[in-house]
Amino acid sequence: MVARNMRRISIVIGSVIIIAIVVIVLANHFNHESDMINSYRFYGNLSINGDCAPRHTTIIAKIGNRTCGATDIVAPGTYDLEVFARPDTEKYVSFWIKTSSMKSAVSASQKRTLPHTKKCSLDLTVKISDSDLVRTAFHTMAPESTAKTDAKTNPAQAPTSTQPLAPSTTPTPQTQYQHDPMLWDIVINEVMWDGDEYLELYNTLDRTICIENWTITKGHGAVNDSIGVTLKHDAIIPSHSYYLIASKGAVTCEPDQITNLTLKNSGEILQLFNGFPPVSKRIDVVNHDGNWFAGKNDDVGQSMERISLENGANQNNWYTSQGYKCGRIGTPGKENSIPDRDPPKITIASNLINANDDIIVYFNERIDISTLRISMIGPYQGWISGHIIGDDDMKGALFDPDNPLQEGQHSIMVTCRDPSDNFAECGFLLMVAGAGAGEPNTSENGSKDMPEPTPEPTPNPTPDTDPVITAMIVVNELMPNPIGRDRGNETTELYNCGDEVDISGWTIKNEDGDTHEIPADTRIAAHGYYLTTKIQLDNSGGQVLLYHNGEEVDRSIAYTGSTEGKSWQRRTDGLDTNSDGDWIKRDPTFRVAG
Repeated sequence: MVARNMRRISIVIGSVIIIAIVVIVLANHFNHESDMINSYRFYGNLSINGDCAPRHTTIIAKIGNRTCGATDIVAPGTYDLEVFARPDTEKYVSFWIKTSSMKSAVSASQKRTLPHTKKCSLDLTVKISDSDLVRTAFHTMAPESTAKTDAKTNPAQAPTSTQPLAPSTTPTPQTQYQHDPMLWDIVINEVMWDGDEYLELYNTLDRTICIENWTITKGHGAVNDSIGVTLKHDAIIPSHSYYLIASKGAVTCEPDQITNLTLKNSGEILQLFNGFPPVSKRIDVVNHDGNWFAGKNDDVGQSMERISLENGANQNNWYTSQGYKCGRIGTPGKENSIPDRDPPKITIASNLINANDDIIVYFNERIDISTLRISMIGPYQGWISGHIIGDDDMKGALFDPDNPLQEGQHSIMVTCRDPSDNFAECGFLLMVAGAGAGEPNTSENGSKDMPEPTPEPTPNPTPDTDPVITAMIVVNELMPNPIGRDRGNETTELYNCGDEVDISGWTIKNEDGDTHEIPADTRIAAHGYYLTTKIQLDNSGGQVLLYHNGEEVDRSIAYTGSTEGKSWQRRTDGLDTNSDGDWIKRDPTFRVAG
């Protein structure tokens, strides 16, 4: 009996201990959950004074005085805002709105508690008065005047009578620089991502701003991207000045902050936050999820520089630096260089040469010789091998074939990039004369010189058509079997190998005789394209022909089949040796150099 009672007592004590452990675990779990920060989504319509809010309007969410989310709208009149908060908070979420024409953010009329479903459709309305507006000037990062200087080299430039003086060497409280930043108040203005990295921030405001403990993340553009840089205590940027963050030894001038930042050469998204990312505002974002927008990966590296403060995620807002400051091909801590947007122009020395001559090309500016490619196809569709020799000034080059050229018409395609990474492409038709037409010019030591002009043969009389112009337009690409519905999506592309041409009234036909007449006032720019879906292309086989004044100008490959989503296209835009070998079936490249 005693033994039985002891067993019962042991069972009761064991049960009590288990229950106590479960209670403690649950209590710890709930306490841990109360410390967690959840994500909530607010979305809906946004109107200002009864009108749809414009694009790039900034929306800020606050709980009390703490910012818990921010975004800028991409479609007029609608917003989608992510808010970060503890689920147990009972305070209201308030919403603040600011456009580029407003002095400061204005509170929306609506506020609400956190939704239990973590999603909430909430239409926001804002009323502003004339006193809330300010006339703002659009700021361009490229040099505008000599008035903008580096605060370090000209310290008297930054402060004004209404601005605080630059800080002394003795740390002082920075409350006078406190500011609730908005989108693009501070921007990532320059990125050196190859070699020894550096980042440059720019203050777009007319006042000094404190940026201590701000963070720059790198990754795929998510809120949980890794933090690459945390700005140091007491960090400030004077009005319209720069803050240079560099790895040790990356620049010869003194950076504002030394860091061990490393960036992937394959590209990353950079985000600037005014604090810890999940609970602070994103002030700027740079790059897409992919390659860097600009800059160069070479022996020394070239930085990418920003053109305007708006939209750092727009590729067209960046260019490869042409400056040279602080020992780098870039402008660290200085005004950005002037962008070069013009691709190099390519010309050929002569369209008529002899079998042993070199092919000589010229450029209107220096090119990056490592990017130069010269491709040549002979009259019997064979690739011509050879090697390229560049001039010392990088404004010219010659292609030296390994063997004498065959008599007849050759096709040449030249591609290159300039130091600003502007791409250029140009195709030429080259006539090689027979052996009896003359021997190559040689100097006394037997080396080849630049070909002297040779008398061109008198052309045979031709009809009223212009063979020089008409030969420049080719049927370039066909899509017989597009993904989805065929009719209305079957595409034919023409390509202009030469100067701008008026193709009004030209006709395109298929093998069944169906005709599309090109509308009036239609022109193709030099090395440009014309696309139409007015010609039916059979999936099982067909051909497209191009006519001008009743005379055939060009015809496509007579294809015998098709693959959904693939197009028949010339191996290189404009390549035309009257051979099916000119064509290949692959992913479409309409309006893009093939």
